[in-house]
This record gives sequence, C-alpha cells and structure tokens, in this order.
Amino acid sequence: MAQPQSQSSVSVTLAAGTHWICTCGQSQNYPHCDGGHKGTAFQPLALELTSTKTVEITP
Repeated sequence: MAQPQSQSSVSVTLAAGTHWICTCGQSQNYPHCDGGHKGTAFQPLALELTSTKTVEITP
C-alpha cells in the first residue's frame, strides 16, 4: 500500500462545520485537502466539528 508523503504535525483552529483533511501528503494547502490525491489510492478525511476548536493534525 502506498504511504503519504511526510508532513509535520500542525495545530490549526477550525470553525464549526465539515473540514476535509489531507491524507496523501500532496496537498499544497496542508492540512486541508486540495484534490492532490486524485489518481492515488488516498481519500481525504472528513472532520466534523460542532464548535470552533484547535486541533492537531498528525499525518
């Protein structure tokens, strides 16, 4: 199975709602998915928040 490109952990503050998180490591807007996974076996992770939160994203 293919592995995502290495990225550093990042803390981000996100508003309530659905956020699409990169799992392939190819996003130019990491940790947010920008569609860079197209043509790979990776799919973005849907992160649902009910309120504004600071989260740590670890690849």
